[in-house]
Amino acid sequence: MEIFFTNNISGSIATLECDESKHCVKVLRHKVGDTVSFIDGKGSLYKGEISGTSGSECTIKIIESFKDYAARDYFLHMAVAPTKNLERYEWFMEKATELGLDELTPIIGEHSERKVFKPERGERIFLSATKQSLKAKLPVLNQMTSVKNFILGSDAFEGVKLIAHCNEGDRTSIVELLEKRNTKEVSGNRFLILIGPEGDFSTTEVELAISHGFLPITMGDSRLRTETAALAALTAVYFLRNHK
Repeated sequence: MEIFFTNNISGSIATLECDESKHCVKVLRHKVGDTVSFIDGKGSLYKGEISGTSGSECTIKIIESFKDYAARDYFLHMAVAPTKNLERYEWFMEKATELGLDELTPIIGEHSERKVFKPERGERIFLSATKQSLKAKLPVLNQMTSVKNFILGSDAFEGVKLIAHCNEGDRTSIVELLEKRNTKEVSGNRFLILIGPEGDFSTTEVELAISHGFLPITMGDSRLRTETAALAALTAVYFLRNHK
């Protein structure tokens, strides 16, 4: 199924603009009278009939809509340090969207090698992956912030908070932890997961996170790259919460 995107919706009329309109009319050769599907990025899928094509815009008359299309029964926010090789981080963003991600915050740690992240390309990756995986809700991409500031601002988060690290100290397997579905420790369906840079979190950062309610976790004995660890954590939530 071809899916387009627009949040330019007024009543029963939606308008595809710029790239989306060009792809619909010029590339896929859709014309007036054709039936197409599109999402608004907020969770709704629409079906409609093309009513006009003019310049860089394509107007669609909405026939029916489906709210909360392909919605999951849990919320997942991940705070992940961008990798030195940005392509690996972008790969994670794509796969995370396909599996199910609600919010992503790029973070800078004491051991981070990459301290710059431009959100424009990330937004495009999110959009492409959302349409490709037949989802209707776009993940939120937050501004980059420091690990310290993120942890200090996480007190308002209501849900399970986890931090994956390789430092010494007690850590619980993420699978073992998430299997405790009905315990006080991991009750609810909202999750916030911290994944550090290639050099891992510093001891100070881990201690700060734990003091603010984060539970220390491990992804097993293998040494994982940042993007692999992030995807492993997301996949654990996906299978243990989405496929109960």
